[in-house]
Amino acid sequence: MYTNSLVVKVASRCNLNCTYCYVYNMGDESYKKQPKFMSEDVIQSLFLRIKNHCEKNKLERFLIVFHGGEPLLTGISFYEKFIEIENKIINNSVKIDYSMQSNGVLLDRETAKKLKELNIQVGISLDTTILSNNQNRIFHNGKGAYKEIISGFDVLKEIYGSDYANCLSVIDTNQDVKEVYNHYKEIGVKNVHLLFQDFNYIGFNQNTVPKTGEWLIGIFDIWYNDKDENKPNIRPLTDLIGLIFGFQKYSEIFGKGVNDTLVVETDGSIETVDTLKICGDGFTLDNLNVLHNEFDELYESSELARKYYYGHENLCKSCQNCIIEPVCGGGFIGHRFSDQNGFNNPSIYCKEIVKLVCHLQNRILKDLPDDFIKNTNIEELSYEEVIESIEGHCEVE
Repeated sequence: MYTNSLVVKVASRCNLNCTYCYVYNMGDESYKKQPKFMSEDVIQSLFLRIKNHCEKNKLERFLIVFHGGEPLLTGISFYEKFIEIENKIINNSVKIDYSMQSNGVLLDRETAKKLKELNIQVGISLDTTILSNNQNRIFHNGKGAYKEIISGFDVLKEIYGSDYANCLSVIDTNQDVKEVYNHYKEIGVKNVHLLFQDFNYIGFNQNTVPKTGEWLIGIFDIWYNDKDENKPNIRPLTDLIGLIFGFQKYSEIFGKGVNDTLVVETDGSIETVDTLKICGDGFTLDNLNVLHNEFDELYESSELARKYYYGHENLCKSCQNCIIEPVCGGGFIGHRFSDQNGFNNPSIYCKEIVKLVCHLQNRILKDLPDDFIKNTNIEELSYEEVIESIEGHCEVE
C-alpha cells in the first residue's frame, strides 16, 4: 500500500461558509485545533517524507493538491516558498505535479499569472446555477458569492486558456437540469465534476437523500443529445460510461480501484481522506505527523486508512449480490457509514446509483451496432430487477 498523491491543507480556514461543507458544517470541529496556515518546518518535513516514500516505492511522479479551507488565503508568496523548498529537497529526483482547488474569490490576474508560472493547475469550486451558488456558497455574513466566484473563473480562463476551465460542483437537485447545463455552457466550462452531497446513514436513509440519480439522468439526456463539439466533459457520467464498457475509469466514487490519496493537515498531521469527517467529529484523526512519521506508517497503524484504501472491496452482502457492483464499486465509502454497521452497508445513494447506471447503459445500447453488443455481452438492465436482487440482503433500511 502506498500513496502517489496528497491533499495538502495549506490553510485551515475559509473565506466562505458553504452550507454543505464537510469540513466546517457536518459536525467535525477538528479544524479549530489546526494552525491557520502551514509552516515552513512542516513543508520541509513534508518533502522529506515524500522523497523517502517515492524512493521506497519506486515512484517517479507525485501529485500535490493544495486545499483548505481556501488555499489562496496563504498569499502567493507561500507557494513560491513551497516550491523553493521542494527544489532543495526533491532536487528533480521525483517529478512533482501541482494542482489547487479554490473557490476563486481571491483569484485575480496577478495571482493567476504567478500560479501558472509555478505550474500549479487550478480548479474552481463553482456550483450548478447562479441561484444555487448564492444560496449555498456564501460568505460568513450570508451574502451569496457567485459574482466573486465567476470573476475568478473568468480570470482562470483568461490566464490559463479555455481548455483549463475546470470546476467542481456539488449537486443541487432543486435546480432545473436545463438551466444547469445551459449555465455551464454559457460560462465556458470545459470540464465539470458533479459531486454527490456528502450524506450517509447518520440522519438519512436511502429514501430521504436527494434524488441525485434522477437528476443526473436529466443532465445526461441533455448532454448526450447535444451535438455541440465544444460541450463540457461531465464527470461522473464519463466515468460511468467507461466503466459500463469495461474501461478503467476508477475514482473514489465508482469502479474497483484503490483509494490511495492521503491528507496532510496544516500542522503536518497525516490523515485518511477528509471527506470521511462526515462520519463523526474527529473521525479521521490519527497520531501521525510528517514531523515524525512516514506515510507508510498510517497504513500500518490505521484500520480506517486501510478500509478507505480498499474502499471498493470487502463490500456488504447487498453489493456482492448486485449485478452493477463492478461499475459502482459500492460507491464512496463515506456514503456507506452508519453508527450501527460502520461501513458494512450499501451506499446511502444505492437506489439512485442503480437508477443512473441502468439508464446510461440502456440509452447507449440503443445507438450501438448489434455486432458490438453481441461481442461485449452487454445487455439492457431493469432497475426493478436489480433492486429486487439486492433488497433481500440489505443491511439497513
